[in-house]
Amino acid sequence: MSAFLSRLRQLDLFLEDLPSPAELDAEQSGLQARYDSLAALWKLPPARIVLTARRATGGVITYGPPHVIRVSSHMSREDRLQTLLHETAHAICFAQWGVAEGHSPRFWSLAKKLGVARKTAPETERLRRVREANARYAYRCPGCTAEWTRRTPFGRARLCASCERAGRPARLILVRRPKPVRRASRKR
Repeated sequence: MSAFLSRLRQLDLFLEDLPSPAELDAEQSGLQARYDSLAALWKLPPARIVLTARRATGGVITYGPPHVIRVSSHMSREDRLQTLLHETAHAICFAQWGVAEGHSPRFWSLAKKLGVARKTAPETERLRRVREANARYAYRCPGCTAEWTRRTPFGRARLCASCERAGRPARLILVRRPKPVRRASRKR
């Protein structure tokens, strides 16, 4: 095992129990029905909706006939619906403008019309704790006092994006870094 990998802490992402298979089937059927109604409205090709326990959070769409949308079963019911709407917006963009649309302003405008309320992926409490445990660098914005953690440092000075958008740019300040590793002196 490399020295880099041994420094990361492996924690179990899925502490909580999943809902019963019957509950998951009912939820998956509900999400499938929601997609089917949106597909009819937007003239989308069919897609298969899958609730999966293998994803820690969020969802993913695999294009192709048929599209497959995988949504994490570890999230709350509202987060699952938001994820489905987000991935449906990707399907609409794919059908109208191609795969390169990504998270463009046009995508976000369409996602808002579908009812997507957030721009960040939902995160389970356990995943947040795992990321915090593996984060080695912390940055704080002196303008809005928001804090970000990262496993690797930024390569150059960064501005807080939300403060810059508001017209009051503020440079992020490094508030935590790992302690340097001391090597034992060799005695000859």
